[in-house]
Amino acid sequence: MRLQDALEQFILDGEARALSSSTIRWYHARVSRLIRSLEERGVSEVEQVVTADLRSFMTNLRNQDTRWLDHPYHPPSEGRLSPHTIHGYVRAIRAFFNWLVDEEVIRVNPARHLRLPSLPKQPPKAISTKDRDRLLEAAKPDSRDYAIVCFLADTGCRVGGLVGLQLSDLDLETGRAVVQEKGKGGGKSRTVYFNGRTKEALSRWLEARPASEDNAVFLSKQTGEALTTSGIYQVLKRLAKRVGIGGRFNPHAFRHGWAREALKNGGTIADVAQVLGHEDEVITIRFYGRWADDELKKRHSKISPLAGD
Repeated sequence: MRLQDALEQFILDGEARALSSSTIRWYHARVSRLIRSLEERGVSEVEQVVTADLRSFMTNLRNQDTRWLDHPYHPPSEGRLSPHTIHGYVRAIRAFFNWLVDEEVIRVNPARHLRLPSLPKQPPKAISTKDRDRLLEAAKPDSRDYAIVCFLADTGCRVGGLVGLQLSDLDLETGRAVVQEKGKGGGKSRTVYFNGRTKEALSRWLEARPASEDNAVFLSKQTGEALTTSGIYQVLKRLAKRVGIGGRFNPHAFRHGWAREALKNGGTIADVAQVLGHEDEVITIRFYGRWADDELKKRHSKISPLAGD
């Protein structure tokens, strides 16, 4: 089978499994680059690929001195690729060849010996409480933007759930909403919860919301259609610039922020996992139950058996 044909089938399978469009683009970009590299070496068939070809490709990535090649937003700049970028390529390549083995296209997996590079320890990805409050204050004059920030901060939902939110999904009286989210395991609907401040913000926006044939809760001011993920990011970026926020403010940072605040407020890992829609609490611990060193020291001082001595 031709490598290009195999990639097309791999992507079709991802779509059939309801992977998010961003996840599919992520796989496609990385495997496509591998295939272009292989074809330049005269390798065009899946059965021709050997481990040495993949290691050569990874070596070239590590030695690359230009970042952001073919990136839709960032212009190319000098510098080596980060360990996280290299890590992502290995994961994508391994997933592609694992799929080929599962589909019985090949019997021997040439990617089985590719090792994931070690990743540096990262600080928590949450928006800070101070920056969250500054964004809320900056958004207040605009009923739509204020409702968006409140909903993200109060529910911990993914941005896909926010942009897909329909008028019929909201229950203001009980403080509930049904969101359709596409996480790493595919698409699913779930209930998220919000409190009085968010309820008031939503009510205020719905009163001001212009009439539209689109039933999405949050509309673009330019088109009158549902806001996109990019549109939500631009709203937050504009607010962050207005008040001079230099830290994290992307939509997913609110999800991390919700989890961290919940844990600080006495919530358990089980509580946070259920609210965030995680089926496995290990995910909650690995990605959301993380603390900076000074924060971990403070928590230790509170929970240690000798904390009072």
